[in-house]
Amino acid sequence: MAKQDSTTESWLRRDMESILHRLVQRPEFAQEIRRLALKPWRVPHDVARDPIVLAGARRAYALLEKGRRALAAHRAQEPELQPEDQVVTPVQDRMVRVAAGLAIAWIVVLLLLGSWLPAVVGWVGTGVVACVVWVLMRLGLTPSVRSWLRWALDHLRLMAGFPAKWWDQRQHLKVDVLVPELREWLHRQTTPMLAVELKLRDASGLTLPSGYGPLVRTAAVKACAREVNRSMPGAVGLAGARGAGKSTIIERAVRNEFTAHSRGPMLGVLTSAPVRYDARDFVLHIHSQVCQKVLDLLAGPRESRGSESRREWDRLHRVHRFRAALADVARGFVRAALLLGSAVGTAAVTWQRPWHQLADVGAAWQTVVQFALDVRARPAEQLRQLSWQHAVAVLCSVLVTAALVTLLRRLVWPVCAGTVVMLWRLIRSRIGRVRPHPDHTALRKIAEQHLRRNRFLQTHTEGWSGKVSGPRGTDLGVSRSLARTEQPWTHPEVVQRLRDFLELVVEVLEVEPIGLSGIVVGIDELDKIADPDDAHRFLNEIKGIFGVEHCLFLVSVSDDALTAFERRGMPARDAFDSAFTSMIHVRPFTLEQSRTWLAQRALGIPEPFVWLCHCLSGGLPRDLGRVAIVLHDLNTEHTRLGAMTRALVFHDLALKVRAFVHTARRSSRTEEDDPGQPHSLISDLQEVATIEHYELEELALHIWPESAGPPRTEVENLRAEAACYLLFCLTLIEVLHDECDPTALLEPVVSTSTRPDEEEVNGVVMLARIRQHMSVDIPLARDTLAGFRARLHPRA
Repeated sequence: MAKQDSTTESWLRRDMESILHRLVQRPEFAQEIRRLALKPWRVPHDVARDPIVLAGARRAYALLEKGRRALAAHRAQEPELQPEDQVVTPVQDRMVRVAAGLAIAWIVVLLLLGSWLPAVVGWVGTGVVACVVWVLMRLGLTPSVRSWLRWALDHLRLMAGFPAKWWDQRQHLKVDVLVPELREWLHRQTTPMLAVELKLRDASGLTLPSGYGPLVRTAAVKACAREVNRSMPGAVGLAGARGAGKSTIIERAVRNEFTAHSRGPMLGVLTSAPVRYDARDFVLHIHSQVCQKVLDLLAGPRESRGSESRREWDRLHRVHRFRAALADVARGFVRAALLLGSAVGTAAVTWQRPWHQLADVGAAWQTVVQFALDVRARPAEQLRQLSWQHAVAVLCSVLVTAALVTLLRRLVWPVCAGTVVMLWRLIRSRIGRVRPHPDHTALRKIAEQHLRRNRFLQTHTEGWSGKVSGPRGTDLGVSRSLARTEQPWTHPEVVQRLRDFLELVVEVLEVEPIGLSGIVVGIDELDKIADPDDAHRFLNEIKGIFGVEHCLFLVSVSDDALTAFERRGMPARDAFDSAFTSMIHVRPFTLEQSRTWLAQRALGIPEPFVWLCHCLSGGLPRDLGRVAIVLHDLNTEHTRLGAMTRALVFHDLALKVRAFVHTARRSSRTEEDDPGQPHSLISDLQEVATIEHYELEELALHIWPESAGPPRTEVENLRAEAACYLLFCLTLIEVLHDECDPTALLEPVVSTSTRPDEEEVNGVVMLARIRQHMSVDIPLARDTLAGFRARLHPRA
């Protein structure tokens, strides 16, 4: 095992340095290396030795290591070619010699007399000889030799498919690992740039949504990786604010990105929690999803994978593509026939000759060649002798040429190309193909049965009948039939069937060559259920599927679930406490993590622009991705910090104002509300598009004055939220401008209104936390923002 690991490690390091040597020659990376005064020949070596980069590369080559181990395990199973206790009889020896001699003799006959033999004789003879040789070899070879030959063929297929796997993993290593890791490594080699001008280099990664691209290794990601790699996983809840990255973590876990390379892969199933249909249907849906994943895993090389729509599309696409190809060939053949018929008919009418003489291709070709040679030798004389018959001949030649081109393009070329493609697909399907294991075949049949039974209610009919004919047309008949219709399964039966199937899948697929280490089922969107009672009821009804051995369930839940879980052991217990074995709190990004996220996607982002993105998004990965996309789009018009801050803030403010106006129009008013409050709020918010940024404070105080108490109604809460957001946007513009003082922003800030954290609380962190508070507690966000603005504008 150590030797195998060291071999794969040497491959990995060699590929890393080879890829990195090419990457550092790209203009964007070369420019950054020159700016940092680094030695280009030294950078690949240093990056390849970096522990963070090396860890990501090892995860990328985990599949290649698994393939190498499977190849080594197959090599270790090599059967003995000729055991000592097995004796070859003289009859078997003669059969093998006769088969070999017959094959060699027929090959010699084909080489010497192949041109004289008719094609039918050659093909039929080859088939007969091949059958005879196969029978003689089958009877003459000992069982040990036949077993060794089957092993050698399978081993050859595995070895032939290994280079393709290596190439795929090498591309994955380059695109998904080394490019973002090189960006981050270059970012770590320099002190933070405090420039107020943005010059993006290699910024294509900024356009990716937050869930795509490299993953920042936060505490929640590390905790999820630990849960995935436990020997006995259970049910784990992921709690956090919306946009904090719960869905991304679940998706990456389902895609085996957290599975240790020393373990086998996990079968990943991802589904979303329902909002309106009941728990029984949801359990059936999970069961069907697991069946579909099993069928995809055990599907052959040329079988369709994916959803039912994708499978049906693949089938219909092949059918219609074949029909279109046949129709194209038929049209080409008809067109060529018409062109040839026109040429022959014209020539026959002109020269009054039988068509069979005109159709003599050899004579016609000799005539054309001779005429061309005569024109070349005596052009003037031949041109003077031209007549209308020669013009007809030229026309016929053009028609014949068009017919030949049509035949080549519509008939010969498709047939040749189709033959080559079919041969290539046949070779590709044979390479790496191993005979299906009987256990896998049986499991596939069971998955198909379960999938079919989950969709249809079955009816079984049994019966027999008899009839006896009597004299004078009389008949006597007896019949009996029994019809049985299956009743729909109850919810406990549905849960038990799913648990049994999960246990069976793990039991069958945990052995090589698949070597499955378990199943991970991701249930997303449970935190989107608005009513907490509905969420509790739904979790109580589906938690019976939890607790299957080697099956991990990852469920995204709300912050209320985290609070309930942390109160376990207290008298107040609920569904969240009893359902999960552990809970992971997915927090927003810290400033350093936001900096890492941006550095993995672009080069040349100065520190003040990182602060701008972090504060405006509140450290939420989803909002950070949206802000980064807008930053990339606005960079063509705004490069200075002040202009970019105003552009980003007013872009986000326009979206929020539209949301505030829509909510105000649909808000419900109570008797305590002023009837004109929603209309006045809408009128005030519409002024944002016409005022300057320094007028935002006056508008915010007009919407919700400082002397106003805590909001009591829905309309008042909306006004307080809008006023707080206007003040927050104004504060960002006042803090992040072209003459901003980085030292003042990075000074530690003491605040009693925020929860203490390991991250040092400075001005940037404080603004980001204010943004986070605005989504859950408007009075807290307003008080914290008022304190920050008091320090920003101290009164004399």
